[in-house]
Amino acid sequence: MASRLLSRLDAEIAAARHPLKADCLRAERAGFLARQGHLDEARQVLSTLHMQYAANPHAVMSAWLSLGEGLLSHFSDLGPAAHDRMRRAYALSGAARDMKLHALSAAWLAHMDYTQYDFDAMVRHVGEALSLAEPGDHGTRSRACLVIAQAYHFGGRYDLAQPWYAKVRLHGNADGDEATLSALMHNMAWLHASHARQQALTASGEGVATPQMLMSAESTGNFDQLVGTASLDALVPILRAQILSLQGRPADALVLYDQHLASAMVQGLARMQGSLRADMAWCRYQLGQHREAMRDAVEAAQAAEHETDLDDRAAAHSRLFRVFTELGEPETAARHAVRADSDWKAHVRDQLAVVASLNRLTEALPA
Repeated sequence: MASRLLSRLDAEIAAARHPLKADCLRAERAGFLARQGHLDEARQVLSTLHMQYAANPHAVMSAWLSLGEGLLSHFSDLGPAAHDRMRRAYALSGAARDMKLHALSAAWLAHMDYTQYDFDAMVRHVGEALSLAEPGDHGTRSRACLVIAQAYHFGGRYDLAQPWYAKVRLHGNADGDEATLSALMHNMAWLHASHARQQALTASGEGVATPQMLMSAESTGNFDQLVGTASLDALVPILRAQILSLQGRPADALVLYDQHLASAMVQGLARMQGSLRADMAWCRYQLGQHREAMRDAVEAAQAAEHETDLDDRAAAHSRLFRVFTELGEPETAARHAVRADSDWKAHVRDQLAVVASLNRLTEALPA
């Protein structure tokens, strides 16, 4: 399926009257290729442009290159290096007084603030992006609206997220941006699963992973195949594995974990290794694989010590409490129970805080 956004950029490059304008569009095109997962092609274009402007740098060109490199880094492994490149794009575009590019950089910086759980910076940058963006700046507005939608959803307020998800669809469709529509589907599915996990592992007790959640995850993968998105291709199978585990289908979950965990680790999910390994341990225990369950539980406990996302760390400790209890290690289980309770409470505080911050932001935005 041909990308409308890619076709538009190609037409604008061909019609550009100034070489600098054409090259800025080429850098923008490379950023879109990175978002689609065509990393080698994007890297080659950005490298060529870097060499071309090395002797005579231009501020706006440098900003576009930094933005493209930030996207290339982010969609390679979700690593922190992307944040640094996006900060540079934000600073350079501001210094050059290119407000359209500055707004786009702010929107992407807000997205990366969200992934780092820096919610104060996220709110500041997304507010700036929306205040600077013109009504027709669909790329900026779709990304900024997605940040607000997923942050509300993270905070447990899907009701407040829904209107912002609708705006993402509106702007994404207007821009022909299939990568943003893919991100919308993926993030919604992932956050629905995260809330189901939170409910299953805390006081509410029973898992609530519905068949629709699995269908949503599978639809995300199908859409990616349709539009040619290849970035971070292990994430959807890992999402499906988590949902299957919550649905009480440990054998099916383990098939996906065993097939895709190694790839997921290099695609940015190493930060979740504790919770994923703990879930694998729980699946193995349910299947009577007690020795393997203990092995995974020990590895999960070690990995959880380095896990920074509160909800993932809380989930790891909750699963490990259950696994070690069932495997006859009550003292170890008790330690994980204490850690789980503390992390879940801290996570809930974060959820409440981000919703309050977003409410203040959205109340201040023009209608």
